[in-house]
Parts: sequence; C-alpha cells; structure tokens
Amino acid sequence: MYEAIGGAVAAFSNAAMSGQVSIEAEAAADALKKLGKVKDQISVLVRNARGGASDVQLGANPIGQAMAVKSMGRYDGDDSFMAALTLLADQTAKAETALKQCIANYVDEDELHQATYNRTQQ
Repeated sequence: MYEAIGGAVAAFSNAAMSGQVSIEAEAAADALKKLGKVKDQISVLVRNARGGASDVQLGANPIGQAMAVKSMGRYDGDDSFMAALTLLADQTAKAETALKQCIANYVDEDELHQATYNRTQQ
C-alpha cells in the first residue's frame, strides 16, 4: 500500500518538476489549503505520538516483558504507526511541493504565451 501511494505522489512530482503538469493558482488554492491542514494534523500526531514512546509496562515477568518489546516494535519499528506517520508526512510535503510547482509551471506558461502574443501584435 505504501508503495502505491508513494508511486503516485512520485509520478505527480516528476511530472510537475518536468513541466508536464500545470494548474492555475486559483484552481489549486483549495487543494493547497487542504494539504496544509493535513500537514498540520500529521505534525500534531507525530509530536503527540513521540511523547507516548515510553516503555510499555505489561508485567515484571518474562512474558510481560516480551509482550512489551513486541508492542514497542509495532509502535516504532519499520512497519509501524510511527513509520506510517513519517511516510504520510513525507508524501504530503512532496505533493504540496509538486502542486506549487504546477502553479509555477502555469505562471511560466502563461507568461510565455503572453510574450508570444505581444510579439505577434507588434
């Protein structure tokens, strides 16, 4: 699942950076606002989740200690809640950067067309 999301964002980002995609700023304003809200919410989740990264206390016996280690691995391991939040934060930032690049592409394209039009009218 992570690869599919990352692949889609990467494809959009690559297309934006190469100038293949452009969008008018007004049309993208709502999406940029939503991406900003998502980034803020993810930041709060990450900040709060890091505060909860203390050792899990499940018992002073070997079974309780083993379960605590397993729980912390699920919380903060490679395929964990924190890893998913970090990936989501990265992908959201990349999508926002790509969208801003699409706006810049539109502005550049619009200015190029305006300059071309002005040259033909002289």
